[in-house]
Amino acid sequence: MKDLNGIEYDIYDFMSYAYGKKIVIFGAGKYGNHIYETLMNKGISVSAVCDNNKERLDSLKDKYPVSSLENLKNAVEEYYFIIAIAKIETVKIIRSQLCQYGVRPDRLIIPLPDIKTGYFDSLIMFDSEYCVQAVKEHWKRARHCGAQIADYFETNDLYRLIVFETDELKGRLDQDLLNSRVVIKKKIHALEEFTEEEECDAVVVLDEENYEVIEERLMQKTEKPIISIWDVVRF
Repeated sequence: MKDLNGIEYDIYDFMSYAYGKKIVIFGAGKYGNHIYETLMNKGISVSAVCDNNKERLDSLKDKYPVSSLENLKNAVEEYYFIIAIAKIETVKIIRSQLCQYGVRPDRLIIPLPDIKTGYFDSLIMFDSEYCVQAVKEHWKRARHCGAQIADYFETNDLYRLIVFETDELKGRLDQDLLNSRVVIKKKIHALEEFTEEEECDAVVVLDEENYEVIEERLMQKTEKPIISIWDVVRF
């Protein structure tokens, strides 16, 4: 799953074309180790493991092919760089650092941590870019695993939905409700469009970044369930 700059956010999508590529994992912590093992278990070799913490690198040199970024800078265009760090603020710093070294965006992989691996960082919800990417990633994964999104609503007797929809996620829920008994009665894009008289079984908010604010204001207008997209795609 790539963004408009060519940055890959899905480690599994990357693995589909990673064989034979020169790969550097930036991040020698627990998440970096997880990504390293994930690649190696699929027979994908890693050229180097980097980290700004020299002491950490030195302690791992007997286990991993460690290297400093400085040692790679003269051939940086040959590598794909995986930023294997779970903290979003640190990811931004490393991304900027790699770009300064000349790494192109289409050579960057930023695997979004997911809940099942135990590395999911709740801070992702406070950064709009990564928040949207995280939602898309988990939504795609739910579909890939065969999850029937409509079942969530049907099993909870929620058949008539009003959807608060953002442009980034426009139309995504419609796809999952095709051929089901669940219908979207109305779509709204601003809180002012929702009135107390709206007839529905639930309100679905497809805006995780602003969910808490939207939820608080909707609760002043309705007693119907207010559902976050994470409620639906976290299988």
